[in-house]
Amino acid sequence: MIDSLPPVIRSSQLGHGTRESSSVRRRIDRGELLRLCPGVAVEREAWQAATPRQRHLLRVVVLLPKLSSRVAVSHASAAAVWGAPILGDWPERVHVVDPARRTTQSTPTVVRHAGLLLPQEARVESGVLVTSPARTAADLALSWTFREAVVALDQLLHRRSTTREEIGRFLDARPTARGRTGARRAVAFATSAAESPGESLTRVVLHELGAPPPVLQKSFHWGDRGQFVDVVDFWWPRFGVVLEFDGRIKYATGRWRKGRSPEQIVVDEKIREDRIRNRPEVEGFARTVWDEVMHPTRLAMNLRAAGLPLG
Repeated sequence: MIDSLPPVIRSSQLGHGTRESSSVRRRIDRGELLRLCPGVAVEREAWQAATPRQRHLLRVVVLLPKLSSRVAVSHASAAAVWGAPILGDWPERVHVVDPARRTTQSTPTVVRHAGLLLPQEARVESGVLVTSPARTAADLALSWTFREAVVALDQLLHRRSTTREEIGRFLDARPTARGRTGARRAVAFATSAAESPGESLTRVVLHELGAPPPVLQKSFHWGDRGQFVDVVDFWWPRFGVVLEFDGRIKYATGRWRKGRSPEQIVVDEKIREDRIRNRPEVEGFARTVWDEVMHPTRLAMNLRAAGLPLG
């Protein structure tokens, strides 16, 4: 994750008053380079092309060498390192855990969280000391909302970066931690079966709407010998209802595109939907998107129209 970042230019590596350092200053003045902090710059085009997560990781890489060696990247910044998603915007400030602090300290560039940091709770990833996936998950569950935590935990579990049991052990070791009850609830609700942040958030919203627990990633086999399969995101066998979450990334990744054009994907998806709708056990079929999930009343109407009762 960190290895794929655009390279940064550090003035300390160029030498003071050298031809290279003068060239860098001129390029900054012309707007070709973007100064991330004093002494560090990056190509402006590379910064603009980077994803929000990559931009946050660049801040991590730039800032960490300026901090004490005892601190480890943590919380949202550790989530960025391990590839866990975040709802909303990535923070402007880098988050670290500092075992020497008794209270959390925030500055314009860094948030230093107080807390113990045992050797087994951190590891070096691409030259960066970062809290382990299990410790990161526990920190997020303790400090984030239920929605935010579940979205991140689902992906950490799906990637097999950690397990529910490992996260639970970290929470057990912090019996007086604030937010522990909510954290345990998020860990218990998290699953490795959700394949995308959109599916994870949909799960939470379904729970909030009082929907019965769905089966995730249900396979419907078809063909002469059942050699083909259609996998749906959510399935309620008792009511015969299918729900699909349609996120842009779902049809932009190689696993879904398989070399097809956007137009062909639309046609193939319509054929797939018709095939699922025509199955005898399917009574209703619904689709949802990010905007609808963020407005649960719309999703509720959609689900009721498909035949799913809500609490």
